[in-house]
Amino acid sequence: MNQIKIFSPASVSNLCCGFDILGFSIDGIGDELTITKSTNKGINIKEIKGYNVPLENNKNTASVAAQALLNHLEINEGFDIEINKKIKPGSGIGSSAASAVGAVYGINKLLGNPLKHEELIKFAMKGEFISSKTAPADNVASALHGGTILVNNRENYNVIKLPVPKNLYAIIHHPLIEIKTSDSRGILPKSVDLKIASDQLSALGGFIHSLHTKDFELMKISLKDYLVEQYRSDYVPAFNEIKSVADLNNTICCSISGSGPSIFTLVKSLSEAKRLKLLFDDIYNGKKLEFNSYITGLNSKGAHEI
Repeated sequence: MNQIKIFSPASVSNLCCGFDILGFSIDGIGDELTITKSTNKGINIKEIKGYNVPLENNKNTASVAAQALLNHLEINEGFDIEINKKIKPGSGIGSSAASAVGAVYGINKLLGNPLKHEELIKFAMKGEFISSKTAPADNVASALHGGTILVNNRENYNVIKLPVPKNLYAIIHHPLIEIKTSDSRGILPKSVDLKIASDQLSALGGFIHSLHTKDFELMKISLKDYLVEQYRSDYVPAFNEIKSVADLNNTICCSISGSGPSIFTLVKSLSEAKRLKLLFDDIYNGKKLEFNSYITGLNSKGAHEI
């Protein structure tokens, strides 16, 4: 096999109580990468369509991640990468992560899978660090593994795939503006009170248990962000209005994806997701904001061949 085409999904991260450690992949929205073996050594970004990202090898998350993989394997083969970039950079739904994951997943497959699936995350993270030096692994882990994940941010990036009730859905709204992760992290406090840390840990434990027991009431109680939402909410267009409508409609939760500006809302039926999506669409339209909106389950596939 000399060529492969990969779909690598967008993802929601910072799942309320899971700052930097919880995320899930988004169904049907992602980057498409075509990777071809080349007679020239190393990685070459041949073409980028869609949203504008750097072509230079040392600045593109896909090429940096791919080269890290080749260096580790001590392989001198060459690969051309074409990226159909369908996730806007700075969107808060894992744009840089999707490209990095797609590159390492595709090249590993072209090479006959010398590395296990779970080993690829550390090379994708090399690309993610080009986008943000403080990048956590929640978007990368979500794009690579699919579904809903819990990940640590240590060197080995241990990932746990979590069980998700089939009737749990997310509504995602993505205003077409950019918020840089580095800027968004700059407004966060450098330390937190022990009580806040305790509340966040309790919420995280409750949420994990609610997934295993399919307890939506516990899920709703647990999915609260004590750490970052209060600092970022005023910087995310329409967030306060969307959250107010979500609360009035008894949703499970509504919060900011990653560093923003994307917003996600969890509900417990597809019909409810469709109804609320239209209400939220009206809020953005009323503000004359350009946006995309999606509905997804929380068990979507990770990176895969197409």
